[in-house]
Amino acid sequence: MYAPMMIRATSMGFSLAVASAWVAVAAAAEDPPACLVADTTSPAANAEFYGAASGGAPIATFTGVALPVRLSSFPATGSLLRLRVETGDGKKPSVRVAGYTPTTAFRYFAKVNVPIVPGHVWLTKGLELRLLGQKSGELEFEHAVLGTQASDTGGLKLRGSIPCAMVALAPSTVDAAEAPRGARWYHMRSEALHLYDSVRGQVVLELKMEPQVRKVFWSTETRADWVHVMAPGDITIDGWVRQTELEGLIHGEVFDMNSLEPVPLRSPTLALAVTPKTLTATSELVIASKAEAAAPPLGAVEVGATFFAMDVSTLWTSIVPTGLAIMPVDGAGFWVKTSSLPTP
Repeated sequence: MYAPMMIRATSMGFSLAVASAWVAVAAAAEDPPACLVADTTSPAANAEFYGAASGGAPIATFTGVALPVRLSSFPATGSLLRLRVETGDGKKPSVRVAGYTPTTAFRYFAKVNVPIVPGHVWLTKGLELRLLGQKSGELEFEHAVLGTQASDTGGLKLRGSIPCAMVALAPSTVDAAEAPRGARWYHMRSEALHLYDSVRGQVVLELKMEPQVRKVFWSTETRADWVHVMAPGDITIDGWVRQTELEGLIHGEVFDMNSLEPVPLRSPTLALAVTPKTLTATSELVIASKAEAAAPPLGAVEVGATFFAMDVSTLWTSIVPTGLAIMPVDGAGFWVKTSSLPTP
């Protein structure tokens, strides 16, 4: 079995330098800007939406339908509590609500190649990352490297940080650089292999794979008994290997890189059993969390946005967005003053 993007770092020096260390993509500013990630995505279906950063009962849930969101106030690394989410992007009129939801409601992807061992190991652009939290204006993440041999900790997990502007909430195509014409292909002779920073240089990591899995490389340069190897995949690597640790391949034996694409987002198509009255806002409508004058505001219906009027009374009306991407839970609602409703 061939695995072009599978790496295991087991050398003690590398483990201390990479597996336990944080690697910043860019130096944090003296006063880092607020972390903001904006994108159109499909939140996890049934992810809960709250009116506060902690405590309280949920007031709404995401349905999994795609919608534009702006994420901010990410919790500190290790806490994995709630982040602030605001629906809408300011480009198209919407029913805009703001509150808090668990960090696990969203998926996170790298917009750029992320260096782990500068010049030799990167996490590949487009890769999905597991969010750990925010620190110094950047988002910290973890990635479990594909095909690594299991251990007491469940295999190799690389940690790093990335500027918020370099994080996406929807998958894109994973970079998979093609080998140049005339390149030779190799794979590991055994489950372990040493990668050096130069010919007869320093070992930067030891690759160790699951049984019967062999990392695949391509090369255009050799020196004596050394081979300069490249290997794109979830982990992109560039370094030198002793030729005795490699075995040549023909191109037809190489594993298909397309199997490494991330799982696409899935946005369901929803409809209400009975279609209620549909209105279009002609002025901005303030949304309250309760049908009470003293209730804290949740957001607003922007001018031009459509919405369903669900439960109309003398003073208050319960509404939901026509896109049905976020819905109030039983016993709660998105409330606007009935007197502010536009004339149908």
